[in-house]
Amino acid sequence: MRSSSTIPVKAFTRWHQWSTPLGIVLASTAFIGIVFGLNQPLLAIGVAIVALVGPPLIAFQGFPTRDDVRIEPDGLVFARREAVRFAEIVQWGTDDYLKLVRRGAPTVLVSALDGPGRDRLLGEFQAAFGAWQARRPVVERAAVRTHFYGGARGRLVGLLILALGITCVVMALRLREPSVALAFTGGLGGLFGLVMMLGRRG
Repeated sequence: MRSSSTIPVKAFTRWHQWSTPLGIVLASTAFIGIVFGLNQPLLAIGVAIVALVGPPLIAFQGFPTRDDVRIEPDGLVFARREAVRFAEIVQWGTDDYLKLVRRGAPTVLVSALDGPGRDRLLGEFQAAFGAWQARRPVVERAAVRTHFYGGARGRLVGLLILALGITCVVMALRLREPSVALAFTGGLGGLFGLVMMLGRRG
């Protein structure tokens, strides 16, 4: 199977993906440290905001993710980065994007720019990858499909986000001048973490 044209996507690696959790951890640590160490809530909020947006900004602006991909019979061919061959893939998933875990190379995450593009990307990938696997010898180990939501990793991440959200709410309300906005933000984060903890495999 060969795709008739390219699909506009964003292709990024784990370095991009982990920049957001890293920002959350740095922001939370900076906020708590400055509030309790220096008793400077305004400074803590400012430093926390910088720490929160800094890592993702560096990752996504320093290493752009916009690309075009074409599904070939033996892999994914990108316009601006190296191809991902089916033979390299040891695990794959389709929770929010196409996740391709490769042998001896960084994991690649491919996200279409819109809904129709996502359906086409996942449909063409699964058809081509299935056809490629069918041609392989039975003795070879097949790539494993994984799920993030509803799995142990998804629940653990949800628990960590929930804990950070609760901590943020408590810290915001215990300030000399309680911050409703910060408490609300922490509450939203905690709610998101709870949803992840209770999520089911799609």
